[in-house]
Amino acid sequence: MKSRLRVYLAAQYARRDELRGYAKLLEQFDVEVTSRWLDETEPLNSKMGQHSKEFYVTTAAIDLEDVDEADVLIFFSENPLIGVPRAGRYVEFGYALAKRKPIYVIGPKENVFHYSPGVHHYGSLDEFITLHQHKF
Repeated sequence: MKSRLRVYLAAQYARRDELRGYAKLLEQFDVEVTSRWLDETEPLNSKMGQHSKEFYVTTAAIDLEDVDEADVLIFFSENPLIGVPRAGRYVEFGYALAKRKPIYVIGPKENVFHYSPGVHHYGSLDEFITLHQHKF
């Protein structure tokens, strides 16, 4: 019996609601999304420093646990010429890279690590699904 693919979706926090839609789409292909950050209810424009130290410690631990639970990480990149506040997704990317998990970047290459072996690029989530749905 084929095991269910588990993915971690990493993206800018401001894109949380968009990523919730992507999670529902992937679940239609029997893909399990491990990203509990998608269930958070903080405002999309929340800034660092607005919460307690305990909140950040707990949130970081949950995110790394969720990356550990995933078979692959799907990273939604941004335009590298535009600065992006809050960059936890880069830590998640690096953590998955260090764990030698396959990484799929949706969007442009933002930094030198996007050129690493095991990192694959797609223009959209639809392109990724089309090329990989046979693996789900």
